[in-house]
Amino acid sequence: MMAVAWYGPVWAGSSLSVHVREAPVRSVLEGLARSGNINLIVDDTVQGTMTMHINGVTVEDALDAIAASQNLYYEKEGPVRTMTAGKKRDGAKSLRTWRLRYAVPTDVQEAVRAMVPDGDVRCYDDTNTLVVGATPREHRAVQDLVTALDTKPRQVDVEVEIASIDRSALRHAGVEWNWSSVSGGAGHEGFSFAAQIQALEEKGQASVLARPRMAALNGREASVLIGDKIPVVTEYMSGGEKTATTEYKDVGVKLRYVPRIHDDGTVTAAIEAEVSTPVFVNEMKAYRIATRQAKTVVRMLPGRTLVLGGLIRKEDVESLRKVPILGDIPLLGKLFRSHYTSSKETEVVILLRSFVREEIP
Repeated sequence: MMAVAWYGPVWAGSSLSVHVREAPVRSVLEGLARSGNINLIVDDTVQGTMTMHINGVTVEDALDAIAASQNLYYEKEGPVRTMTAGKKRDGAKSLRTWRLRYAVPTDVQEAVRAMVPDGDVRCYDDTNTLVVGATPREHRAVQDLVTALDTKPRQVDVEVEIASIDRSALRHAGVEWNWSSVSGGAGHEGFSFAAQIQALEEKGQASVLARPRMAALNGREASVLIGDKIPVVTEYMSGGEKTATTEYKDVGVKLRYVPRIHDDGTVTAAIEAEVSTPVFVNEMKAYRIATRQAKTVVRMLPGRTLVLGGLIRKEDVESLRKVPILGDIPLLGKLFRSHYTSSKETEVVILLRSFVREEIP
C-alpha cells in the first residue's frame, strides 16, 4: 500500500507539507527534488520504503530529515546533491589533496593522523601539500582542521644587545639582580640598565659583543650565536685500544628564543641563554668547555626591555713583566722578568626588546 501527498509552493526555500505512507524512498526523494527544483542524484544503493508526516518545512529540511531517518549520506557540493546509502558510502575511502599556504605540512600531518588514525595521511614538503585517504565523513572533519591550522602566522621582531661587563664595575654601580623576576637568570629594569651599560662602555668597563636582530614566527625558535667553533677531543676504549675523536662545538654566547603571541599583543617567550668558554687542558692537549646556562619563560610587553644577567665568565690572564734589555739576556734575564696570572670575572648581560608584527608581507 502506498500513499503520497505533499502540499505547498514549488520554489526554493518555501515551506511545504509531506505526507507519505509506505512509499518507496527513491520516489519520495525524486518528488521532493522536483518540487524544490533541486539537482539531486539518488544512488542505486537507496532502497526501501518509508512513512512520514511533516508540515511547514523546506525541501532541504525534508531531505535532511529523510537522510537522517533512513541512514543515508546526503552530500551537498556545489549545485548538485547526492544521496547514497550511508554505511556503504561512509565506509568507502577516497584520496583528497590539500595545498597548504602557511602551515608546515609535517605539523598538519601529525594533527590529521591523530584525528584519522585509520586513514592514509602523507605530506610533501616540496609542494607544500597534504594527501589524505579517508572516508567522506572523515574528509569533512579534516577540512575543518586544515582550515583552522593553515592560517597566516604572526611574527615577533626581537632586538638583542649582548654586553660583557666587568663584575666589579657592576657591583660598584649598585646593580642588584631581582632573582624573583626571572627563573634561572636575573631581571632588571631595561631602560635604566641600558643607560648604565653605555656609561660603563665609555669608561672601558663594558663592551657590547653584538647587537643582532632576530625574527621569529609564532611558536617557532629563533637563535643566534656570538662565538666560534673549537675542536673538542673525546677519548674512548674500543677493543682494548684507546681511540680519540674530534668534534667541533660552539663556544661563546648562544641565545634561543621561542615566542607565543597573545591576542592582547603581549608575548610569552621561552628564552634560553648560554655562555661557554673553552678551557685548555694541558694533560690532554685539548679543550674542555665550561658552560653557564639560564632558562626562563617570561611575559614581555611590546617595546619594553627585558634584561637577563647572572651569566658569569671567568678568564685567567697570563702576563709577563720584565726590565727592558736586561730581561732579554740569556740565563741572567730570568732575574729581571716575572710571570703572573690574574683572574678576571665578567658578566654577560643580554637585553631583549620585542615587537609584534601584525602583518607579514
